[in-house]
Amino acid sequence: MSDIRAGDLVECIDDTPSRPESQIMPDLGALYTVTRIRAVGDGASVRLKELTPSCHLGGVCACGDCGWDAGRFRKVYRPNGEFIASLFCDVPDAVEAPELVD
Repeated sequence: MSDIRAGDLVECIDDTPSRPESQIMPDLGALYTVTRIRAVGDGASVRLKELTPSCHLGGVCACGDCGWDAGRFRKVYRPNGEFIASLFCDVPDAVEAPELVD
């Protein structure tokens, strides 16, 4: 199963259609927001906020079960605010250099 979860920001790394009904495909390198992920076989299918996939029943998906293979995307790391705040710390103006020994 993928480490991608609903709410994650992902980048498309494979935009090659692999099924005849794959008329709507994410753009290579584009960023998307995952709205839902579900297990399919030994993999996962993702739904994206920005795109509605083609349906295996024909036309634009109305069944809600269609999506794209999670392997077509890579998760974009977004650190939380606490982590970013921890990177900012007070640095003394003058730091004493250690003595060098010959």
